[in-house]
This record gives sequence, structure tokens and C-alpha cells, in this order.
Amino acid sequence: MTRPSVRDRSMGALYVRRRRRAAAVAGVAGLGGVVGALGLVAAIATLSSAEPPDRRTATEPPRDAAPARAAARPDPPSDPLMPRSIRSTGSLTTVSGESPATDASAQLFSVEVERGVAVDHGAFARAVERTLLDRRSWAASRGFELRRVGDSSEPVGFRVTLASPETTDELCAPLQTNGIYSCHQGDRAVLNAERWARGASAYGRDLAGYRQYMVNHEVGHALGQSHLPCPGSGRPAPLMMQQTKGVAPCRPNPWPLEDEVGG
Repeated sequence: MTRPSVRDRSMGALYVRRRRRAAAVAGVAGLGGVVGALGLVAAIATLSSAEPPDRRTATEPPRDAAPARAAARPDPPSDPLMPRSIRSTGSLTTVSGESPATDASAQLFSVEVERGVAVDHGAFARAVERTLLDRRSWAASRGFELRRVGDSSEPVGFRVTLASPETTDELCAPLQTNGIYSCHQGDRAVLNAERWARGASAYGRDLAGYRQYMVNHEVGHALGQSHLPCPGSGRPAPLMMQQTKGVAPCRPNPWPLEDEVGG
């Protein structure tokens, strides 16, 4: 057997090395193909599990968004008769304006407000006037006429004055109002501004009714009326009963009773 030459052996070794290199390249290429295939499968799985695009219009709110708040309601109109603040100054001002009168002999009255009581002066004067000129009040039921005047220098039969608790105590002395009651003293029906603002338990939430009572009761004193007791359980309290202190067993009543009108 003839032994291969050196040249033949060299050529054989080179051939073997080329075959191994080709096999290695093919292996790498095959591995890259497997990795690429696995990456493609993962990408497809990711796309299939993703949420579909949001097809809602831009103006449609997200389903989980908090509901829109309702438009804020406007604040109820403030009570022009409610003092915004009450401060004692001791300085009284006569509210301008007057009511019409057909009777030349009408009894005159004026309305005053202490300067430290922050209330609508015109609204307060009109409320007093409406109460006193009401057909259920003293004048109409007793057959005489009242007229409000706004000139502080004009002589009047009485003045209706809204004042702070401290000034009320001063104007009412020597009567003991103790910062919580109203009074008639001299030519003034003095209304305690704190009581005007808060009312009395006998009237509950009927602040308007209690204010009518305050005006009518103190003006009743100016017209010569005295205090009266409750006439019986369940009956309307006399206007001249001290209703601020309670009405039981009567019922609250802001207008003079028939027997008071005749008194």
C-alpha cells in the first residue's frame, strides 16, 4: 500500500478544517434561526394579549372617570332684615322715608337704627311699617291711622328703635332687659337686635312671626296697653302676653286679640 505524500496529507487536513468551519457556521445560522423564530412567536403572543385600541371619541369620558359634579347651586338670597353684625355705638339714626296718609290726624311714628347694627335700614323700616299698617294690627282694628315720617326733628307719638343689647339696656333703664329682652320706655319701642336676629323658642322657626310680635307688642305699650296672661290652654296668646319668655299653655300669636283691641 502506497503511503500518502506530505502534500496529500496537508491537503487532507485543510479539507477537514474547511468542513468543520462550514459545519460551525451552519450551526450558528441554525441557532440564529431558532432564536428568531422564538422572538417572532413571543411578539405575536404579546400583540394578541394587548388591549384593543380605545375607539371612543375624544369627547366621551372614560368609564372609570369620576362623575362630573353638578353645577353649584346659587346661594339663597340673604335676609335683608338679618343684622350682619351688631356693635354698640349708642348713636341712633332716623331712617328716611314716610308712608302715605289720608287722615290729617294720623298718629306719627319714626323708625331708628343704631349705627353699629349692620342691617338694611330701608328694609327694616318697611317691615315695621307693614306690620303696624296691617289690618290685623292696632291702628286698623281700633279705627285710627298711623303714618311713618323720616324727619328726626318732627314730633312723633313714638319711635321704633332697633338697637344692640347694650344700648337696649341703656335705653330701657330702669327696666331690666339684661341684654336679652326688648322694652317700651318713654317714647321708644326698643327692639333688641340680638332678639330680632335669633327669635324666641315659643315661635320656633317662625322668625317673621316673632318679629311681627316684637313690633306689635312694644308699640302696644306705646299705645297704653299692659301685660296680659294666657287665658286658657290651647288658645291664642294675647299679644300683650310676654311671649318671648314662653306662651304655654297658649299658642304663639303676633296680633292683638279682639278683646285687646277693645281695651
